[in-house]
Order: sequence, then structure tokens, then C-alpha cells
Amino acid sequence: MKNYHYLVVLFAFLFSINVYADEKQISVEGEWGNERVRSSAPERPIVYINNNVLSIYLADALENLAIVIIDSSGLIVYQDCLSSNGDGYTHTIWLSEQSGNYTIELSHSNGVLSGEFINP
Repeated sequence: MKNYHYLVVLFAFLFSINVYADEKQISVEGEWGNERVRSSAPERPIVYINNNVLSIYLADALENLAIVIIDSSGLIVYQDCLSSNGDGYTHTIWLSEQSGNYTIELSHSNGVLSGEFINP
């Protein structure tokens, strides 16, 4: 019976490696909070893409983060405002199957961040 548990743990570990193997962090640049007083502003959101799934990780609780995703022709393909009540929140966005270049903009009272990515 114990061997079965080890086998389940092993498969879960191997599956988690494969799931995150293609995940790439998107570099978002811009002003965020007071750079001299780092502790007063929440951590910058971290943006990842894995195939056509975009993830925004919020290490700290954050309210009213505006998200806009724009395609290469300037068309807004996604727009939302999210809030997290707790630390360590991940917001997932399913992008269309349409490949191409996109821009993401994150706006908050702490600042504005933007970055470019390719939807494979």
C-alpha cells in the first residue's frame, strides 16, 4: 500500500514539471510605488504565459488592478479589473487560439506596468 502512495507522489511531481516547463515570465516595465521606500508599496505583479494561458501572480493583496491586453493591430482583446484579498493570488486569463504579438498593461494607484509577449 505504501508503494502506491510513492507512485502517486512521483507521478504528481513529474506532471507538475511538465505543466510548468513551457511557462515563461513576461517582462513588465514601468513605475511602481515609491522606489525609495520599497516596503510601502505591494510587490509588482508577475506575469507568465504558458501556451495560450496568461497568469498574473500577486504576491501581496491588491485592489483595483486594471488589466488590458491589446493585439498588434491596437484592438483590446481583454479588459478587466481584479482585486485579491489575500497574498499569493494568481489570476488566470485564457487567451484565444490566435497567435501573434500582444501588449499587456497593468494599471494601479501604485503605478503602470506594461510588457509585450507572443501568444504561440
